[in-house]
Amino acid sequence: MKKILSMLLTLTLLIGLLSGCGGNQNTGNQTNDTANTTSQNDQESTDNAGENDSQESGATDETGEETRTADPNKTSIVFGITSGFVDFTDYIPEMMAEWGYDVEIKVLDSPVVADTALAEGSIDANYIQHLPYLLAFNESNGTNLYPCEPYIMSSMDCIASLKYSSLDEVPDGATIAVADDASNLSVNLEDLASIGWLTLAEIPEGSSYTTFDILENPKNLQLIEMDMATRFAAMEGDVDLAMGFYTNTAQAKYNFNLLKLFDENIAYPQVVAVREEDKDAQWVEDLMAAMTSEAQVERINAKNDPNLAWKILFPQD
Repeated sequence: MKKILSMLLTLTLLIGLLSGCGGNQNTGNQTNDTANTTSQNDQESTDNAGENDSQESGATDETGEETRTADPNKTSIVFGITSGFVDFTDYIPEMMAEWGYDVEIKVLDSPVVADTALAEGSIDANYIQHLPYLLAFNESNGTNLYPCEPYIMSSMDCIASLKYSSLDEVPDGATIAVADDASNLSVNLEDLASIGWLTLAEIPEGSSYTTFDILENPKNLQLIEMDMATRFAAMEGDVDLAMGFYTNTAQAKYNFNLLKLFDENIAYPQVVAVREEDKDAQWVEDLMAAMTSEAQVERINAKNDPNLAWKILFPQD
């Protein structure tokens, strides 16, 4: 009888142990199932995050084309230009409309008006000037207009004339129209010094040359300061020569002789400007994407026939 009871007790213990092992195995399976579910959920979250990222500004779709979504904080942009930049910006409203923006191109009378409008807030960005002009405006007016990068293109200074066809023909005492603003006048004087027509004093780095810095004027040139818009027209009667940014459009309009096209190492980069507080905004990034697109490349190249007038500065695909 004791043997029977002992056997029954042993059998009961064995059943309990087997049940305990089975319980632990089930717990392990449940843990593995939970881990697998968590891993699957994490993967789905990653996949969804990737889908969301692809819809953000600057992403690409399955064809490799860039897709952008407008800045939720700003979808209306007033973009100020002067008349000379119409052909470089005409495509912007349509392109950015596809991204959800409403862009108004506003043609303003002069760079001063355009920079003043930007500083005061009646426009959101402008494209009307080279970098030294912008920096000079900031210094003179206590403003913080910001030059966006990358820079768009560089222009080249030139000497033009209706009377003469070469530099060698220009007589002593010739009258020459030069810029009436500080940054462009400095460029003109540097250009004239580079061909030996002027000798300039040394000035502090970062400063601009003025006519007071002329040490020698061997050709006795008569420098007449004029607004950018009137210099080439002045060759029709008021001056013998004019200095300005060369464009094929201006050459065709005034039919002048191109006496000298200066090397781009003294040309200044054209910049898109915004207010300092906006420089990191998404809408600025999107505007710059439009301004450095293939459409911009096409428009610049179209203006480089027959002579190179603008050098593209931003990276191209």
